[in-house]
Amino acid sequence: MAKTQPLAVSQQPAPDEQDKRSPGSFADLALFAPGGPFESYPGAAMVVGRNGLVLGANADAAALAGLLRSDPPQELLAAIEAALYGKSAQVNPLLVRSRSQFGGLDDVEAAGGISAAGDSATGRRQASGGDAPVEQALDVAVLPWVEGAAALLLGRDVTLERSLRAALVESRQRYKDLVEISSDFSWETDADGDFTFVSPRGALGYAASEIAGKSGRSLLADPQGLSPFSVTSAISEQECWVRDADGENVCLLVTALPLTTAEGAWGGARGLCRDVTDLRSQEVARAGAHHRERLLGHILRMVRDQIEPDRMLATAASSLLPALPASGAVIHSKSEDGGMIAAAVAGEAVPEAMLAAQVEAVLKGAVEVETGDETGVALSLATQYEGEINGVATVWRCEGTRAWQAEDLFVLREVVTQLGLANRQLVRQEELERLSATDPLTGLLNRRSFTEALEARFDWARKRGSSAALFYIDLDNFKQVNDRFGHQAGDDVLLRVTEILRAHIRNRDVAARLGGDEFALFFDDMSADAVAGKAKELLKASEQLKAQSGSPEHPLGFSLGIAAWDPGSQESLNSLAERADTAMYAAKRRGKGGFEVAAAIGVTE
Repeated sequence: MAKTQPLAVSQQPAPDEQDKRSPGSFADLALFAPGGPFESYPGAAMVVGRNGLVLGANADAAALAGLLRSDPPQELLAAIEAALYGKSAQVNPLLVRSRSQFGGLDDVEAAGGISAAGDSATGRRQASGGDAPVEQALDVAVLPWVEGAAALLLGRDVTLERSLRAALVESRQRYKDLVEISSDFSWETDADGDFTFVSPRGALGYAASEIAGKSGRSLLADPQGLSPFSVTSAISEQECWVRDADGENVCLLVTALPLTTAEGAWGGARGLCRDVTDLRSQEVARAGAHHRERLLGHILRMVRDQIEPDRMLATAASSLLPALPASGAVIHSKSEDGGMIAAAVAGEAVPEAMLAAQVEAVLKGAVEVETGDETGVALSLATQYEGEINGVATVWRCEGTRAWQAEDLFVLREVVTQLGLANRQLVRQEELERLSATDPLTGLLNRRSFTEALEARFDWARKRGSSAALFYIDLDNFKQVNDRFGHQAGDDVLLRVTEILRAHIRNRDVAARLGGDEFALFFDDMSADAVAGKAKELLKASEQLKAQSGSPEHPLGFSLGIAAWDPGSQESLNSLAERADTAMYAAKRRGKGGFEVAAAIGVTE
């Protein structure tokens, strides 16, 4: 350590005055002279006489000397007083604060800053920087000197030690704060897997005192699973399901490290847990909602792709089986008499008595009905249109399958919305067919209804990419029947023609009387190769009409014009109709009683 120079003391009294107050104190000055015993003392050293007079000091005691000259703390004065009466004392710590930024001298306080100068000194300290940063901290020992004539003050600089201690405390608090905000609780277990520490605020609904000593494995939702509370290697955010104090499942993300003893043996674990139950629940809910939306979208697309309402209902019933899943499904439509008619059935049959009870409950005003017995469980929802019940959708699960869940109800409710519209369309279609779609005499579609039906069937064939064929039929020599036998005979012929046509079409094919003696047929799923065969069938059947002819020279019969539609041609409906009409007139020109197939689109004869 560098040698220090003795401190000049402005309060040093004259030699004769020293002799009178503190005999022998002149010798104290030599203690701090070059070569003296306190010259190389590693800290502050100072001798103070009675009345606070500094008799000698080394350079490191500048702060102490300045303190005694200005504003000494009460505790320091009391310690000096005790030493003058032969008792040693300590002042720990003595804090030296900088006041230069406030325009004053350094401020020194001891044990909380009690001033020896009374209220005025305290006021000066507060006014001039009591919160100023600490520049130096000293542990001061005050010892009796020269038989109580003076006091020896020896100071040890603890500024660095105090700063390190404060930094350590701050670091610990910072770590604690970070642990608290980054996790829901921290914990530590011993070699038996029992909790020896849990965050003071507790965990999983338990108070800290309740969980201390509890086995970590006892908290697991699956006690046979691996316990993150007894890890032998580090883990990071490992998902673990536990049960809280109420017995509810809780999902934790666990980060933990193993603990080892001084001998290197495993001694437990320490870690943090974060409760992510709500997050996982939200993820599951989002995934479930996404799945339901995709499933529902698929069902609705299949239903909407159908043209006919009855096909919509049939598609919906069959789609619900794998979607929910369900063992069986029945969709009822409300009839004109107010009852319910089964319009679509799929899968296993719903027990008759249970189904009847479900439907009856809906007819009485129930919107959703669920019943079950030893055979299974049924769920029925009313279909509605503009607030009026117009049908029932019933799904059924047989014994041994799970009960209906909320997600099942969600899907069925959305589908039922479309079914209400389909039921309404079914009723409307029946009304239209009954009121205006048919020819009054034959019961076949009239020209307007045929045109509408043809447009729908044509669009359907185009979407499916299936072939189709349009037949135009003209009744040969029909005028002679009317002229010779009258219109009633003519009507009888038209009714016979209707019977022939209906006998040679399928339920899904379309037949119409366009007016007078002109008829039309539309066949879907009929290839170009099949049209000639169908034409020959019709011509053969038309021979039945000869007995009703006006004369042998003018026999009744069919002239057929046929146009086959190729889905790859992109031909329009108008073009198809024009080709069929042209072919029909070509057949008439060739002598009647035959058929003509129009050349394919883009092909000329």
